[in-house]
Amino acid sequence: MSGSLGPSIVVRMLAASNLLLTELRRGLGSDLTLARFDLLMQLLREDGQTSAELSRRLLVTAGNLTGLVDRAERDGLVERRRDPHDRRQTRVHLTPRGSRLARRAMARHHRLANELVSPLNPKDQETLRRLLRQLREAIEHHAKRQEDAP
Repeated sequence: MSGSLGPSIVVRMLAASNLLLTELRRGLGSDLTLARFDLLMQLLREDGQTSAELSRRLLVTAGNLTGLVDRAERDGLVERRRDPHDRRQTRVHLTPRGSRLARRAMARHHRLANELVSPLNPKDQETLRRLLRQLREAIEHHAKRQEDAP
Protein backbone atom coordinates (compact mmCIF):
# COMPACT_ATOMS: atom_id res chain seq x y z
CA MET A 1 0.00 0.00 0.00
CA SER A 2 1.31 3.43 -0.89
CA GLY A 3 1.61 6.24 1.62
CA SER A 4 -1.57 7.93 0.43
CA LEU A 5 -4.79 7.23 2.30
CA GLY A 6 -6.89 9.45 0.03
CA PRO A 7 -8.33 6.72 -2.21
CA SER A 8 -9.21 4.50 0.75
CA ILE A 9 -10.88 7.39 2.61
CA VAL A 10 -12.91 8.41 -0.45
CA VAL A 11 -14.06 4.82 -1.10
CA ARG A 12 -15.11 4.37 2.54
CA MET A 13 -16.95 7.70 2.53
CA LEU A 14 -18.80 6.79 -0.66
CA ALA A 15 -19.76 3.38 0.79
CA ALA A 16 -20.95 5.03 4.01
CA SER A 17 -22.86 7.64 2.01
CA ASN A 18 -24.66 4.97 -0.01
CA LEU A 19 -25.62 3.08 3.15
CA LEU A 20 -26.72 6.31 4.81
CA LEU A 21 -28.95 7.27 1.88
CA THR A 22 -30.50 3.80 1.85
CA GLU A 23 -31.31 4.01 5.56
CA LEU A 24 -32.66 7.54 5.26
CA ARG A 25 -34.94 6.51 2.39
CA ARG A 26 -36.18 3.57 4.45
CA GLY A 27 -36.65 5.73 7.53
CA LEU A 28 -38.70 8.34 5.70
CA GLY A 29 -41.22 5.70 4.71
CA SER A 30 -42.75 4.77 1.39
CA ASP A 31 -44.82 7.95 1.19
CA LEU A 32 -41.85 10.34 1.08
CA THR A 33 -38.89 10.41 -1.30
CA LEU A 34 -35.61 12.07 -0.37
CA ALA A 35 -36.24 14.73 -3.02
CA ARG A 36 -39.67 15.54 -1.56
CA PHE A 37 -38.22 15.50 1.94
CA ASP A 38 -35.55 17.99 0.85
CA LEU A 39 -38.20 20.23 -0.73
CA LEU A 40 -40.35 20.19 2.40
CA MET A 41 -37.36 20.87 4.66
CA GLN A 42 -36.30 23.86 2.55
CA LEU A 43 -39.81 25.28 2.72
CA LEU A 44 -40.10 24.55 6.43
CA ARG A 45 -36.84 26.47 6.94
CA GLU A 46 -37.98 29.35 4.70
CA ASP A 47 -41.48 29.26 3.29
CA GLY A 48 -42.35 31.14 0.12
CA GLN A 49 -39.18 30.60 -1.91
CA THR A 50 -39.04 31.13 -5.65
CA SER A 51 -38.33 28.23 -7.98
CA ALA A 52 -34.88 29.66 -8.69
CA GLU A 53 -34.05 29.78 -4.97
CA LEU A 54 -35.30 26.24 -4.45
CA SER A 55 -33.42 24.97 -7.48
CA ARG A 56 -30.15 26.41 -6.13
CA ARG A 57 -30.69 25.13 -2.60
CA LEU A 58 -31.81 21.67 -3.65
CA LEU A 59 -29.11 21.38 -6.32
CA VAL A 60 -31.57 20.24 -8.98
CA THR A 61 -32.32 21.54 -12.44
CA ALA A 62 -35.28 23.82 -13.01
CA GLY A 63 -37.02 21.03 -14.94
CA ASN A 64 -36.61 18.53 -12.11
CA LEU A 65 -37.79 21.10 -9.60
CA THR A 66 -40.89 21.85 -11.66
CA GLY A 67 -41.85 18.17 -11.64
CA LEU A 68 -41.14 17.86 -7.93
CA VAL A 69 -43.26 20.92 -7.09
CA ASP A 70 -46.01 19.84 -9.51
CA ARG A 71 -46.34 16.47 -7.75
CA ALA A 72 -46.22 18.03 -4.28
CA GLU A 73 -48.87 20.55 -5.34
CA ARG A 74 -51.04 17.77 -6.79
CA ASP A 75 -50.78 15.96 -3.43
CA GLY A 76 -51.82 19.07 -1.51
CA LEU A 77 -48.45 19.65 0.19
CA VAL A 78 -47.44 22.93 -1.45
CA GLU A 79 -49.07 25.70 -3.41
CA ARG A 80 -47.73 28.26 -5.83
CA ARG A 81 -48.67 31.88 -5.21
CA ARG A 82 -47.85 35.06 -7.08
CA ASP A 83 -45.40 37.28 -5.26
CA PRO A 84 -47.42 40.30 -4.06
CA HIS A 85 -44.42 42.61 -4.64
CA ASP A 86 -43.43 41.25 -8.05
CA ARG A 87 -46.29 39.70 -10.01
CA ARG A 88 -43.79 38.11 -12.41
CA GLN A 89 -42.52 35.89 -9.60
CA THR A 90 -44.22 32.79 -8.24
CA ARG A 91 -43.41 31.54 -4.77
CA VAL A 92 -43.83 28.04 -3.37
CA HIS A 93 -45.54 27.75 0.02
CA LEU A 94 -46.27 24.83 2.30
CA THR A 95 -49.92 24.06 2.83
CA PRO A 96 -51.06 23.15 6.36
CA ARG A 97 -50.99 19.50 5.28
CA GLY A 98 -47.45 19.93 3.87
CA SER A 99 -46.31 21.64 7.05
CA ARG A 100 -47.64 18.79 9.21
CA LEU A 101 -45.95 16.19 6.99
CA ALA A 102 -42.69 18.17 7.01
CA ARG A 103 -42.65 18.39 10.82
CA ARG A 104 -43.37 14.67 11.21
CA ALA A 105 -40.70 13.80 8.63
CA MET A 106 -38.17 16.08 10.32
CA ALA A 107 -38.80 14.37 13.67
CA ARG A 108 -38.37 10.92 12.04
CA HIS A 109 -35.21 12.11 10.32
CA HIS A 110 -33.72 13.45 13.57
CA ARG A 111 -34.49 10.21 15.43
CA LEU A 112 -33.00 8.11 12.64
CA ALA A 113 -29.90 10.31 12.28
CA ASN A 114 -29.23 10.06 16.02
CA GLU A 115 -29.78 6.30 15.90
CA LEU A 116 -27.37 5.88 12.98
CA VAL A 117 -24.52 7.72 14.67
CA SER A 118 -25.23 6.31 18.15
CA PRO A 119 -22.50 3.63 17.91
CA LEU A 120 -20.01 6.50 18.13
CA ASN A 121 -19.52 8.12 21.52
CA PRO A 122 -20.41 11.83 21.77
CA LYS A 123 -16.76 12.94 21.53
CA ASP A 124 -16.23 10.89 18.36
CA GLN A 125 -19.47 12.25 16.90
CA GLU A 126 -18.24 15.80 17.44
CA THR A 127 -14.84 14.95 15.98
CA LEU A 128 -16.44 13.38 12.92
CA ARG A 129 -18.70 16.38 12.44
CA ARG A 130 -15.73 18.74 12.65
CA LEU A 131 -13.64 16.66 10.24
CA LEU A 132 -16.47 16.38 7.72
CA ARG A 133 -16.95 20.16 7.82
CA GLN A 134 -13.23 20.67 7.24
CA LEU A 135 -13.25 18.19 4.37
CA ARG A 136 -16.32 19.82 2.78
CA GLU A 137 -14.68 23.23 3.00
CA ALA A 138 -11.45 21.87 1.46
CA ILE A 139 -13.38 20.27 -1.40
CA GLU A 140 -15.35 23.49 -1.98
CA HIS A 141 -12.06 25.42 -2.06
CA HIS A 142 -10.59 22.90 -4.53
CA ALA A 143 -13.67 23.15 -6.76
CA LYS A 144 -13.49 26.96 -6.71
CA ARG A 145 -9.81 26.85 -7.73
CA GLN A 146 -10.68 24.49 -10.59
CA GLU A 147 -13.45 26.82 -11.79
CA ASP A 148 -11.12 29.81 -11.67
CA ALA A 149 -8.29 28.03 -13.48
CA PRO A 150 -7.65 29.15 -17.07
